[in-house]
Amino acid sequence: MNLEFIMLFLLTLLPIISSPGPANILYAASGSSFGVKKTVPFWLATNITSVFQTLFIGFGLNFLMKTNPHIMVIINYAGVLFLVYLAFKFFRMSVDMEKATKPLTFKDGVIVEALNAKYLIIPSIMFSQFYNPNEGYAQIFVLTFCLLGITLSSSMLWILGGNTLATFVSDEKMQKYQGIFFGSLLLITALWLGLN
Repeated sequence: MNLEFIMLFLLTLLPIISSPGPANILYAASGSSFGVKKTVPFWLATNITSVFQTLFIGFGLNFLMKTNPHIMVIINYAGVLFLVYLAFKFFRMSVDMEKATKPLTFKDGVIVEALNAKYLIIPSIMFSQFYNPNEGYAQIFVLTFCLLGITLSSSMLWILGGNTLATFVSDEKMQKYQGIFFGSLLLITALWLGLN
């Protein structure tokens, strides 16, 4: 992996991973209400579950690509179009913040992540843009664990930020600016990927 690959990887996935979504809002709410220590079981559960989801998507795409090599072009352009779609969704972003009433458990984390449709988009985009079927199964694991590193870090920032981040994203003006920022990053990345 060269520096250009790493930068493109981060620019493509970081806006989606770090944006307000079900799990991130719950991290912030739990972090502000119960502190980091009591939020760790939930944090671990969501991230462990995400590894299995990512591997499932990666091996599924690998099977499709090996049975029909031309599908990679379709998947690549579908990923670019989806990034454009997400960019425009970010431009109109809004957040509905709810406070947790008790610490979230490991079980809660598994359930939230298993039902988190936003997360399933992330590995789909990642594999559509960065996976090369000629590099074999090892690349699926490398990409999965690169993604895990980003999600662990990003979600911990939401927990640590707690009240500050929760207030920041629940303010309507800040939602607008954040949506424009994340949307612009995604749109630029999508255009760059589409032209290469």
